[in-house]
Amino acid sequence: MARTVLMISAVALSTGALLASVGIAQNAAHQVDADIAASTINQVLVKPAEKAVPPQSPEDVQAGKIQRFLPADAEARLHTIHTVEAAGRKLTVPAGSPVGKIGRPLAKVEEARLELAGVNEEYLDAAEIKKPALAWMLNGTQPVAFLGPDAAKLLQIPETNRLEGLTIRIGNEDYSVGGFIHGPDGSSNDVYIPFENGLNLTKTDKECEILIRTKIGAGSQVSNAARLAIMPQAPEKLAVSQVASVQKIRESVSGQLARQAAWVGAFLIVLTILLIANSMIVSVTARTTEIGVRRALGSSRSKVAAVFWIEGALTGALGGLIGSAVSACIMVLVAAISDWTAHLNPRWIALGPLLGAGVGIIASAYPAIRASAIHPAIAVRSD
Repeated sequence: MARTVLMISAVALSTGALLASVGIAQNAAHQVDADIAASTINQVLVKPAEKAVPPQSPEDVQAGKIQRFLPADAEARLHTIHTVEAAGRKLTVPAGSPVGKIGRPLAKVEEARLELAGVNEEYLDAAEIKKPALAWMLNGTQPVAFLGPDAAKLLQIPETNRLEGLTIRIGNEDYSVGGFIHGPDGSSNDVYIPFENGLNLTKTDKECEILIRTKIGAGSQVSNAARLAIMPQAPEKLAVSQVASVQKIRESVSGQLARQAAWVGAFLIVLTILLIANSMIVSVTARTTEIGVRRALGSSRSKVAAVFWIEGALTGALGGLIGSAVSACIMVLVAAISDWTAHLNPRWIALGPLLGAGVGIIASAYPAIRASAIHPAIAVRSD
């Protein structure tokens, strides 16, 4: 009876695993598509239109006068749109300019090729970058800098909570390190300073951009209203574009596919356990006499059970080892046929025998208990 139930369950799970894998793959495709669509319509970028900012006069340049094109309260104006969740500005300091030269004299780093930008605190919110504790200082004018992980490495600064005495040189001024920025891949090489400090370096905000993060699905509406909210008198002087968050798309696709693969794998693991258990129950039935002889010669119940535990573990480990080798070959073959780059994780491949042994032990539980419960006298008379 038990063998019949196990066989039916195995067939049911194998059929279910096949159909579920197809269904889950379709669901994953739809979810990934939805996530990609959502990630492309919740960020909007606003910046001065081409040639909208008049060139600075020689007199203003010589006097060091700062040219401001965007309203100082642009963020506040954008927050009048109820679907806007965050809006902040970023001003990139031109690479190679003397005022944007970054180094660390104490570590004998004269010049590091890094991206320097002036931002305010809300820009980090809009870009969905985790804010360090002192991010509020980006709204002021103190000489403080926040470093991406790659920027910190180039400047030979360890990522630590003890920031006392850590400084870098930007232009001709020393900046204290206020923390570290961990955002999208593209920001790992960035150095962020307060927006006003960046403006003092460039003397113009013509390269400034305002990043807006909206509620999901509201990007199109906000992109139409943003220019009018910032510059109602001349909205044509602003250019608007929607931003696709590549990092979010990558994380979403990777996470969705990993979860779906895990569910399919779980189905197959359960199926394997049932098949091994069924095989071992047959083995227990066929070896009833042997078990009786072992018991009659003095083997305890635990020793009889241990035989099947060990057999299950060894069978599972061997199967896991072969499965790891086969899976590696299949992955390389599929990658070659599909013209992909094969990525083999040695840790996952090495996990195969351990996983197989665990599955074998679990599958041996019921057969081992059944074998240990066989009475010696009954077992010997079974032939």
